[in-house]
Amino acid sequence: MKNLIITILLLFIVSCDKIHYYPDRPFYNVKTKILAHRGGCRYSYLDNLPDKIEHSLELVSGVEIDIQISNNRTLWISHNMRLPDCDSYQNTCFIESSDSKIVQIDSCLGSDEGIYRLEYIFSTIANSNPQKYISIDVKAWTPCNVGDLDIGGMMNVIGEEIIALTNKYDLGGRIMIESETASFLNFVKNQSSGIETYLCTWGDFERGMLICLENGFSGISFYYKYKEEITKDHIYMIRKKGLKIQLWTVNDTNDIKEAFSLNPDFIQTDEIEFASIYDELLMN
Repeated sequence: MKNLIITILLLFIVSCDKIHYYPDRPFYNVKTKILAHRGGCRYSYLDNLPDKIEHSLELVSGVEIDIQISNNRTLWISHNMRLPDCDSYQNTCFIESSDSKIVQIDSCLGSDEGIYRLEYIFSTIANSNPQKYISIDVKAWTPCNVGDLDIGGMMNVIGEEIIALTNKYDLGGRIMIESETASFLNFVKNQSSGIETYLCTWGDFERGMLICLENGFSGISFYYKYKEEITKDHIYMIRKKGLKIQLWTVNDTNDIKEAFSLNPDFIQTDEIEFASIYDELLMN
């Protein structure tokens, strides 16, 4: 145990030293923005629903959404990698399904629920809320025939489709991509200058920051109060080096106030109905 603690401390010191080698690119006067986690659909199996997303956009600065890809390369909005069961459609994965099959399942579900293309949200924001933000969570795993899938290649296809939609709807500067996979973020960064790239980290702030600096990513998407406490010193350090930070998922009222006091770039929350709290904090 003692040796493990010493190793962790050494890694921490080495990371901090390497961070100091990178030039300062400070920016200030940041106004924290709120993103509706999963589009504001916390309690729905089919989260990220357009009507919920549109409602969220009326209250806060943007949305965080999750996507899946069909075998036709179409991006669909869903946190769950499996399609919902309906009648004869059981245990079906997006990646194994054609667009026509997904449409059939959508019809089977009826009008109360639905499965929507990512393009629908891009079009909605471009036409009605061009000042809003979308942060897209792209995960590096799938439960469907893992041995038969080229995960890296599939993620790059997802990146290409997001870039194409961003260009089509002229949403450069409003689209962010979050991922735990640095190689995928590098692919997106090298293909598009209009999309911000955020490395998802579940702790180890300094290591995440160092990876961002090494690769030229926009910043960190950090799991709030999971393994490591974020302080104003962390925010000062990341901003001094020209990086941004998203904090997720901040739901408790006291945590929201505390997170605001740190002045991150974005806070992801399920509790978008606390809009009055955000208004009050933004005025202070």
